[in-house]
Amino acid sequence: MLVRLFRSNQPGVLIGLLGLVPLLFLRHLQLPPVPPEASMPLQALLDVLFAAAPWTHGVVLLATICAISVQLIGVMGEAELVERRNHLPALLFPVLLAALAPPGSLGPALFGMPFVLWSMRRTWTLTSGGGALRPLFDAGLLLGLAAQLYMPYSFLVVVVWASVSVVRPFSWREYLVPLLGLLLIFYLAWGSLTLAGAGVWYPLRTISRPAPFTPKEGDPLPGVLGILLLAFLAISLYQFARQYNRGVVREQNLRSAFLAFVATLGVVIGSVSVLNNWYPPVLLAVPLSLLFTFALIGTRRAWLSELGGLALLAMAIWKQFG
Repeated sequence: MLVRLFRSNQPGVLIGLLGLVPLLFLRHLQLPPVPPEASMPLQALLDVLFAAAPWTHGVVLLATICAISVQLIGVMGEAELVERRNHLPALLFPVLLAALAPPGSLGPALFGMPFVLWSMRRTWTLTSGGGALRPLFDAGLLLGLAAQLYMPYSFLVVVVWASVSVVRPFSWREYLVPLLGLLLIFYLAWGSLTLAGAGVWYPLRTISRPAPFTPKEGDPLPGVLGILLLAFLAISLYQFARQYNRGVVREQNLRSAFLAFVATLGVVIGSVSVLNNWYPPVLLAVPLSLLFTFALIGTRRAWLSELGGLALLAMAIWKQFG
């Protein structure tokens, strides 16, 4: 029943997020945010806001999760990643995020993700003809804003390059423009900090951040959740390959750009994990919520989809309250 509702193309089902998201992240709201020793400029402003009015942390956290859930629908729909429009990513993202994120682990990477998805949406709506410099410059600016919250997002400019390479004929300006947009935001941030007398700015030092939570010892959930996620991933990749082979050239190109996005986030996860021994769960929840849509979109064995969706929801609830 739950999966069937979000499999439809009825926007009214999104009202359910207003009840689902607070339920899944109640424990996160009860913990005060722990600001890191070094933050990017926009995250530092958020930390000041959270310290001045602690209730704003919960509001911003829930609003960001809901915004990302809605954005994922638009990204998947406008890029035509699936054969028919649906709202499954809006269900899968908060459930997966709650299942992967221990209380206290949501921070800069989550708050920067809306800018990343906005950037991908601008990039993936390009066509093989017509002007592309303005949307690509916008994509670079948006990645720059995302990086002002979480520095590793600046690396995602390679996704823009990869997307352009498969969607449009080669033009060196279209590879330079998004980089200029990204660098412009960093230049403005550096200038603003200099005028404000903030001292020397070291953006790369903000990547090093110890885990803001204490892992539970003897918790069986990670093993069970890992098996469930691997099963979903296998089915999703199989269904993705089938739809990829049936698609026309434009659809195949956009799905190739999507794979570049997934692979690049995987590189970011691996790099951050080596440095910090943990990674922000949103980096994994976003691509999985898009991939798992392929596993749940079919209606031939609807009961299996419902069972899988309920299993993920049970894992998420156990993670928060178990």
